[in-house]
Amino acid sequence: MEQKKQEEKEAVGYKKPPRHTQFKPGQSGNPKGRPKKAATLPDVLSKELRTRVPIVNNGKRKKVSMLEAIVKQHLNKAASGDSKAAAIVFNHLKENKLDVGDNLSELVHEFRAVHNRNVAADQDRSECSNGEDKN
Repeated sequence: MEQKKQEEKEAVGYKKPPRHTQFKPGQSGNPKGRPKKAATLPDVLSKELRTRVPIVNNGKRKKVSMLEAIVKQHLNKAASGDSKAAAIVFNHLKENKLDVGDNLSELVHEFRAVHNRNVAADQDRSECSNGEDKN
């Protein structure tokens, strides 16, 4: 009788694998698991643009997404007279046509005036420095 019980315990067949090949308790059947997907540039860029960074706005500190911080910085540069930044902003506005009733032409006129003032100021500074070198 005891021999029958041992044979039943050690029986091998359908749904009865040999004892020595079975997983030990606490051992996974796939220890390494499925390999992770390789990170692509768009995935990494998207993740980084969503990270929150602290900024100071009107003396108050708050956290915004990296994308929002970049846009704010770019718009501030454009507003202060950076012609390259303004050109990029205007090109983007032209491509996306944000509002039907926008005042893009007024903004373009204003930015051109600021740009012209900056160019004139740069020319004045260069003329002053050239005049001092000659004396």
